[in-house]
Amino acid sequence: MRQRTRKALERLGAMGIALALLCGGAVVGSFAPPAWAASNTKGVLTVGTDILSGTTVGPVEFDPAQFTVREGYTAYDLPIYGGLLRQTPSGAFLPDLASKVTVPNPSTIDLVIRSGAVFSDGTPFTAAAVKAGLERNVATTHQGAFTPYLFAISSIDQTGTNGLTLNFSQPVANLFYPYLSDEESFIVSPTAAAAGTLGTHPVGAGPFMLKSYGSDQQIVLVKNPRYWNAKSIHLSGITFVEVPSGPQQVNALKTGLVNIEEGVPANYIPTLKGPGSLQVKSSFVDGGYYFAPICKSSGPLAKVQVRQALSYAVNRPAINNAILYGEGQPAWSLFPTTNALYDKSLTGYYAYDPAKAKRLLAQAGYPHGFSTTIMPLPMPSNTQVATILQAEWKKIGVNVQIVSTSDYVNDLYVRNKSPIGLNPSGTGGLGKVAGPYTTGSIGDLCNYSSPALTQLANQASALPPNSPQLRSVWFQIQQFVIKNALSIYVAFSPTVAAATKAVHNVSILPGYIGGVLNYSGMSVS
Repeated sequence: MRQRTRKALERLGAMGIALALLCGGAVVGSFAPPAWAASNTKGVLTVGTDILSGTTVGPVEFDPAQFTVREGYTAYDLPIYGGLLRQTPSGAFLPDLASKVTVPNPSTIDLVIRSGAVFSDGTPFTAAAVKAGLERNVATTHQGAFTPYLFAISSIDQTGTNGLTLNFSQPVANLFYPYLSDEESFIVSPTAAAAGTLGTHPVGAGPFMLKSYGSDQQIVLVKNPRYWNAKSIHLSGITFVEVPSGPQQVNALKTGLVNIEEGVPANYIPTLKGPGSLQVKSSFVDGGYYFAPICKSSGPLAKVQVRQALSYAVNRPAINNAILYGEGQPAWSLFPTTNALYDKSLTGYYAYDPAKAKRLLAQAGYPHGFSTTIMPLPMPSNTQVATILQAEWKKIGVNVQIVSTSDYVNDLYVRNKSPIGLNPSGTGGLGKVAGPYTTGSIGDLCNYSSPALTQLANQASALPPNSPQLRSVWFQIQQFVIKNALSIYVAFSPTVAAATKAVHNVSILPGYIGGVLNYSGMSVS
C-alpha cells in the first residue's frame, strides 16, 4: 500500500519523515486494466492501491505478530481487525470493540470489552482474548513494527469477564491511548492463532473478512455479518486493486477499474477536477506538514527577531496554491483547522509582511540581511518549496543557498551541515514537540532546549486524552513554538482521495500515515 511505501522513508530517522506528495507532470499516461477486471459489483468498493510496489518494505501481511514496519498494513488489515477504539474523520476516538476506555493515571489504561462481540469465526471476543492478543503483539520479534509505547506494557490484569487493566512501566498511558485504534491493538482470534493460519486466513472481529488474496493482484474483503455494529457498514465488500502511484491512478478511475483512489499526488488534482464525474476529497493527517527546522544555537538564527522575520516573509497562501493546488492549508499553528487542537488565535499570526520582516531584521542588528543555507529533504515538491522560500527571503535581504544531500537525516541532524532544513512532513501528537525541541531527540537540531516548553510537554503527556485541560496546555505549547518561531511552519499538505460519483460519504481517517479511508457509513450505488 502507499502507506507502506511512505513508511520506508520514516525508518530513516526518529523524526518520522514520510514521503510527501509527489510532484511532476499531470499528463495522464495509458493504463490497461488486468484481464480479470470487470464492472463493479453493487455495494463493493474497489480501491486502487499499490499492492505490489508497496512490497519494497515487505510482503502483504495479515498476522500482526509478523508485521515488520509501522502502519504498513493498516489499509487492508484495519477493516479485518477493527480497533478497541475507532477513530473518526475529525480525529476523535469512539468506543469500538471496547465499550469504554479510561486513563485513570499516566501509567494505567482501563478497558471494558464490548459484551457480546465475537470474532468472524464465532469465537467470543472476551477480555481474555484481548489480553492474549495484546500480549502476542508485545511478544513480536519485529519491535520496529509498533510504537515503543506498546512495549512499555508491563502487565495486563483481567478484572472480570469484560474488564482489563493495562499497566505501563513508564508514564506513557496517554501516549498509547490513540494506538488502541491502530495496528498495535489488532486482536486475532485465539482459535485462528492456535491453528497457525493467520498468515493466510486472518480472523479478527472487525467489519470485514478476507475472502481472497493471490497472484491476481487484488485483496478481496467481504462484510463480516458478525461485527457488533454491522448495521453501520453499508458496503458488501472491499476489493483492493493493484494500481501504481502516479498517472495510472487517474486512468484507473476514468476507465472504471476502480471507484476510489487514496493518496493521489496533489499535482493530479487539476486533472481530477476537470470535466467528468469524479469527486475529490481532502483531509489532513497529523504529521502532514511542511516545516523548516532551524539551528538556534548561534549566528543570526539564534535571535528570535530573525526567525520571526523569516516567518513573516513566507507567503503561505501562495505556496498552498502553487504547490498544493489550494487543497492544503497555510500552517499558522501546529495543527490544521480541522483538528480540535487548532488554536484560532494564531490564524494569520505570520501573515505575509515583508516590510515588517525587514524591520525585525534591523532590530536584530541585520539591516542589510545576511547569508545562510537551507537543506531540503530531496523530493520534488520539497525542493520546489525550498526554491520559493529562497526567492521570498531574498526580498528581505536574506540570501539563501540551497544545499543538496543524499543523506538528509545525518547531514542535517547529526553533522549540522546547514542551519535550516526543510521537511515535507513530521511526527504527530506530542512528537511535534518531543521530536524537534527535546534534547536527546535526533530531530532536535543543534540541541535546542527550553525548560518552559519541556514542562508544558510533560504536562500534556500526563493528561488524559479527553481532558479539557489538555487542550489548554496544547494552546500554550503552540503559542510558545509559533511566537518564538522555533521552526518555520509553511503549509499542511492534504491527503487526497478521488472517487467516482457512485461512491457516497467519502472521508479519510487522519491518524494514519498517508490517511486511511473511513469505511463506516460509506456506500456504493
